[in-house]
Amino acid sequence: MPLGAEELVARAQEHAKLDGWGEPPFRDALDILCRSFVAEGGATPEQTAIFKAQLLALLVKRLRFYADRATHPEIAAQRIEMPLFVIGFPRSGTTILHALLASDPRARSPLSWELAEPSPPPRSDTFTSDPRIARQQAAIEMLPATFRAMHAMGATLPDECNAIMQLAFRSLNFAASRPLPSYQGWLLETDMAPAFSVHRHMLQHLQAFAPRDNWVLKAPPHLFHLDALFAAYPDARIVFTHRDPASIMASNASLISFLHEMTGNAVDKKKLGSDETAKWKLGMDRTMRFRDAHPQLADRFVDVQYADLIRDPLALVEVVYDHFGFATDADAISAMKGFIAANRQGKHGAHHYTAEEFGLSRAGLYESFADYIERYSVALAGEAG
Repeated sequence: MPLGAEELVARAQEHAKLDGWGEPPFRDALDILCRSFVAEGGATPEQTAIFKAQLLALLVKRLRFYADRATHPEIAAQRIEMPLFVIGFPRSGTTILHALLASDPRARSPLSWELAEPSPPPRSDTFTSDPRIARQQAAIEMLPATFRAMHAMGATLPDECNAIMQLAFRSLNFAASRPLPSYQGWLLETDMAPAFSVHRHMLQHLQAFAPRDNWVLKAPPHLFHLDALFAAYPDARIVFTHRDPASIMASNASLISFLHEMTGNAVDKKKLGSDETAKWKLGMDRTMRFRDAHPQLADRFVDVQYADLIRDPLALVEVVYDHFGFATDADAISAMKGFIAANRQGKHGAHHYTAEEFGLSRAGLYESFADYIERYSVALAGEAG
């Protein structure tokens, strides 16, 4: 086998000169991921070398991360209380809303540079001058402009929970960049407790020496696993974004198509459009069932519309803050206004696609997502494309 979990684990330990992996299990997930790649992910020599390097880097990162935890006992003593999660369909405003909420100086989010190089733990006194910031920004600027137009990125912008969960090898990020259908199928049905254990450990790690008042987090894939999220964080609060599915699904398929092409994989766009739509319908159906089954958690959710976010983002933040009993202050408002001014839509260019190239139609999507549209009174934008 050109790619195997045991070989990668041994090489990572040799490279890092460490062997403490932390308690949450990961080898079953790594093995399934490797086998899926070999069978389905392209697996040319070049593709294999690139993916092997990615997995090796993650394993070394995990070893160093848990070495820090062993060295600094104050990390494990950190309390993670009432974290706020932004969830919703991809392309429904989760990224911009997450970053807007995180711009409040009192908020704490896992920033891109921190997750790229979490070791050693970030420190408050060097939080804005750490050399890892420049390294991550340079890496981001090497990415294709087309990709940066599709998805807001920056070293000091907050990153998704998916990136943290890669250290558990339970993350849709792996399947976003290459076709891994068997791994993805396993991931959508597996126990996500190990991933949420690593997630909590990361929040403790980042908070220990650079704390703020409250955590603001985000990941669309939490739609599939709200049961595991609330098991890990019983006091979690959820901001749930809603957008016309006809304005989302082709955009998401276009992003995934581009990522697959970047890794050298041929793309059947119509099949991809169908598969991605079915996947996210499954996630939304699970979320609706979870909410129906847990009426006692109703006040933990606030539902917001993408159209309101675009029309008046600060007013929407007030809705969120009021629901959860937060108070805005002058510093928060000023920081959010500054973020909005610096991050206008289209800052990095336009994202061009059509629904038809992915075999999607407005009428078909409205039929597929009729329950979702009705349940959350989703505004149907009638947008083109």
